Amino acid sequence: MQRRFLRGLAREVSALGAGCWTIGGTATNGGVPIGWDDVDPERAYAGLLRAHELGVTLFDTADVYGLGRSERLLGRLVRDVGRDGLTLSSKVGYFAGTARHPYLPEQIRRQFDTTLDNLGTDHLDLYFLHSTDFGPDDEYLDGAVAALRELREQGMIDAIGLRAPHTFALEWADGTGPRAAATARWLRLFDQVRPDVVTVRYNLLSPRYPVQETDIFTFARHHQVGVLIKQALGQGLILRDPNRPPRGFSLADHRSRDPDFQPAALAEIARRLAALRGRFGTSPAALARIALGYVLAHATDAAVLVGFRDAEQITTTLTSLDDPLHPDEVAEITALLHPDTTDERTPARAVHRG
Repeated sequence: MQRRFLRGLAREVSALGAGCWTIGGTATNGGVPIGWDDVDPERAYAGLLRAHELGVTLFDTADVYGLGRSERLLGRLVRDVGRDGLTLSSKVGYFAGTARHPYLPEQIRRQFDTTLDNLGTDHLDLYFLHSTDFGPDDEYLDGAVAALRELREQGMIDAIGLRAPHTFALEWADGTGPRAAATARWLRLFDQVRPDVVTVRYNLLSPRYPVQETDIFTFARHHQVGVLIKQALGQGLILRDPNRPPRGFSLADHRSRDPDFQPAALAEIARRLAALRGRFGTSPAALARIALGYVLAHATDAAVLVGFRDAEQITTTLTSLDDPLHPDEVAEITALLHPDTTDERTPARAVHRG
């Protein structure tokens, strides 16, 4: 397993990490489905063991994943293989319990203590502000930031994380309209939180930014912030056989409400990936190879999280990179995905904000 230095955390981690949302199983939070159907805890745990055997050192979970089930499965791994050598990441900010808001400092501390208990550890390497909803007029922001900084000062966490927008360019904040407002707000959050690491969604289906725009990766490098990439496989949609009919999901599975899993969206994804499937193959291993290789080549200093539900899935995903992409293949993938752009993206100007 290739390793990468994760800026912000200031240590090496496995280039591919285990994203543990999928192993939490079905769940709802405040009436909203947040889980995944068809998760068997023993098979999920076998997947965690297999990831560790294949060299994964980075494991990312959250208090809300399965409402604690994901953390407890990961805690079982910690007991069985030991804490040394593992980088553990969890999150807070979606589960309020009976509190007024998830980001009340007292609620954060309760959730943090429960997370430590679930994981069987006395500290976290990374602790993320999972949501950017800090209440009306961001009234809970100051308290949430203070709570995480206190945990860091106490040595209970090593680094603070913040989620970044799914699409982002620094220059958008200088425009007008909803996109400009959303970008400007996130920049204000970034300036106030001053995170050590950000998590971003990036995969084959993500937009390609022109050279005059500063994307999240360039922005993070400028601020000496680490990056974790999530959904590199598009929640499995990049590996999906487009000839298979759409399946149904329970009301506790988030996909029951996710527009990306509706027939029209599935058809559009199939159309966009058709040329790649024709060129590189249609097996899950072939598609994982190009999906992960492309992301790793684009973000050379980021770690990439991959989801799974059993040992077979994680083995297929992790071993797909035993045959790394050649730079010519990366250029070919880029050309097939974005035929109207150049093959190379010159790093955009890194403008300091705040």
